[in-house]
Amino acid sequence: MKLTKRVKWLIGTAALVGAWVAFGPKDPAAVEPARGAAMPAARAAHVVAGSAKPAPVAHSLLALAHRVAEQTAAGSLFAVHAWYVPPPAPPAPPAAADSTPPAPPQPTAPPLPYQLLGSYTPQGEPTVFFLRNGERVYDVHVGDTLDNTYSIDSFRNGQLVLTYKPLRIQQQLSTGVGQ
Repeated sequence: MKLTKRVKWLIGTAALVGAWVAFGPKDPAAVEPARGAAMPAARAAHVVAGSAKPAPVAHSLLALAHRVAEQTAAGSLFAVHAWYVPPPAPPAPPAAADSTPPAPPQPTAPPLPYQLLGSYTPQGEPTVFFLRNGERVYDVHVGDTLDNTYSIDSFRNGQLVLTYKPLRIQQQLSTGVGQ
């Protein structure tokens, strides 16, 4: 089996780390397991407290053993908490000053669907207006009706006056020409 250079480096590094852990210097602050019979906890704390130079870890454990929590804090450690938040109160009903509903707005005519394409005035005859609605083209005179919805009423001051028949509302379509 041929080992690559990378594998050789990894094996060598692992061997060095293992040797250092096993045979390396011992940390004086490290805690070693007890070699004899286990001592009761009270006697061990007394022995540690009575020694002339206690170890740093033993000193920390001794300081932690004598702390006491206040009763109010100790009681609230495992207290039951309710996370329920009541919903807000419903809004007050509006004051009923007038119980009649407001009048609906007056109906209005829809915007004119027609566009003026142009006009033509033959000699001695009335003017013909060419209107467009979508793809459909109309040639109309004053007095004609378009689709049983609009009637052509008059032509004055460059405006073609149409009446929306269902509501009898007049609308004006500008021709851009004065007469």
